[in-house]
Amino acid sequence: MIFPEVLGHERVRSVLARLLASGRLPHAFLFHGPEGVGKGLIARLFATSLVCVSAAGDGSGCGTCAACRKAAHGNHPDFLIVTRLPKKDKRAEAGTDEADEDDGDSAPGSKGGELRSFIVVQQIRELNRHAAHAPHEAPRRVFVIDPADRMKTEAQNALLKTLEEPPGQAVIVLVASRPHVLLPTVRSRCFQLGFGAMAPDALAVGLTARGIPPQEARARAGLAEGRPGRAIALDLPAAAERRDLVLSALEALAASPRGAAELAVFSDRIVGENETDLLEGLDLVTALLRDAARVASGRGAILNNDVAPRVETLARALGAERATTIVALTDRLRADLRLNINKALLVETILAAVAGGPIPALA
Repeated sequence: MIFPEVLGHERVRSVLARLLASGRLPHAFLFHGPEGVGKGLIARLFATSLVCVSAAGDGSGCGTCAACRKAAHGNHPDFLIVTRLPKKDKRAEAGTDEADEDDGDSAPGSKGGELRSFIVVQQIRELNRHAAHAPHEAPRRVFVIDPADRMKTEAQNALLKTLEEPPGQAVIVLVASRPHVLLPTVRSRCFQLGFGAMAPDALAVGLTARGIPPQEARARAGLAEGRPGRAIALDLPAAAERRDLVLSALEALAASPRGAAELAVFSDRIVGENETDLLEGLDLVTALLRDAARVASGRGAILNNDVAPRVETLARALGAERATTIVALTDRLRADLRLNINKALLVETILAAVAGGPIPALA
């Protein structure tokens, strides 16, 4: 199996192995799935394989040739990664007013700065220019756009021409956690591969095989909701502490309508300081409520097994139907997060439903 350093995703790796072995490649791919499952890692390994000049028998990159070493260090002339840039990066600011916009929360970036909220059109125009030229060293030019669901509409439209009339020696790989944010015309021109979370028990076995103690591996797998990348990077004590805070808030709200008096306080625990905190907080809410729905309906194993008694209490307070409906609400609001300016109001809507308030109708 290609890419043995990757945990899980046997089906995806098998498909990519067949494509690499055949040499007949789609001009554009869309790798989609939840954050932290490893799709970005596989996209980079796949791209490296495409520029490798000493590929293994299965078509995967050898990892030792000059091309693979250049790709690993980010200086291969035929391999370009397009991602969000630091806010003060002049490459994004040149030639477009769009780059100067502050579009909401930003995640911590490299070099001590913050990342722009979006991939802007100028970056895609630069990709288009590179894609129009023949490769310098490799058999083809490869472009990875990650996260592709952070392209603004203008940037997506700029990419369309290259997707519609692809240069013969270019391959583009889009990586997205929210593929529905991409234009239908973009999605339809890509060969799509879906990535899912691993079963926590299987992930724990994989982590243990990599030298992580079994008890820690189980804790990481559960707190990461079966997502390998997140499990490996997790600050375990901080994640466990935050989950306890979120679970305490859900317990208080579900137990009594009086908990709604603390709605703003509980909301702050989930919103956090930045976009990363908010997304992780919403993930925790979703995972805990989904576990509660499973317990209430008698449907077996849960992710947060180490706090099972507390989840069972939450399940009794909410009931299967209400917990399931709130999970659906949370999923929808999280998917539409970019459209919501008031993040605290978004979270309070979810928590009010947990406290027994009306649940907005799902569109």
